Amino acid sequence: MAKLFERKGNMIIMDRREPFMGTCEMCKTIDDLRPYGPNYENICFSCAMKHPKITDDRIREMLKGGQS
Repeated sequence: MAKLFERKGNMIIMDRREPFMGTCEMCKTIDDLRPYGPNYENICFSCAMKHPKITDDRIREMLKGGQS
């Protein structure tokens, strides 16, 4: 499976060649997932958009090298 992103020096390289398919931990649908849930659950886009502030916080944490 491809990495969500990788750091190379000051650059962040996003890798979207393969989807991160699985079952959303919030709504139980099978979809492309990201670890952006309130408790870092793997969630689908629809669930991520239900809590845009939390999703934005999780994305910023990931890009700064937090939760992986």
